[in-house]
Amino acid sequence: MIRIGSAHEFYLEEVIPRLPKLGLCTINHFGTADQLLELLKEDKVDILITSKKVVTPGIEYVKLYDEQFVVVAPARLEVLETDSLKRREQWLAAQNWISYGLELPIIRRFWREHFKKRPLIKPVHVIPNLHIILKAIEIGEGLSMMPTYLLEKSMSERTKVIYGDLSVKNEIFFAYKMKHKHLPEIHELMKLIRKNDL
Repeated sequence: MIRIGSAHEFYLEEVIPRLPKLGLCTINHFGTADQLLELLKEDKVDILITSKKVVTPGIEYVKLYDEQFVVVAPARLEVLETDSLKRREQWLAAQNWISYGLELPIIRRFWREHFKKRPLIKPVHVIPNLHIILKAIEIGEGLSMMPTYLLEKSMSERTKVIYGDLSVKNEIFFAYKMKHKHLPEIHELMKLIRKNDL
């Protein structure tokens, strides 16, 4: 048996399809990176899949990969065609945005990385679930930043990636207590999730 902590979106897209090959019973916990780290500290999970690396005594992080986030829009939205970063920023700032949280996670990083400033936008919807955000984009409620792994498995004709040359990366890590470093279940799960083939 292995106890896993993860964001539910990652679990649904990347872990569930691999469960038949795991050959272990699982107990799963979902939540934010901070909530899951607390569960790891309290020995309530054996391993986390997390996007946040918080230096904590006794906890080791191993990089899984870089996930890429892109701007996704409703397919019918007319997008300003320009190579000018300034004009792209003005156009993007005038659109409706759907965010995972009030503090604009990923959107803020996207703005700082490409436009060198904070975004001056207020989200029209705050929805802490990437699958539901994707549905909201499909019905025309606005734009958002989405991880490409989700789009590869859930892309529909009702959404499109815009300004594909402007993306941001987010590191994903495995985290576990150092005292459990040699547990075969942890290594089996890590090996399985690292495989790209299903």
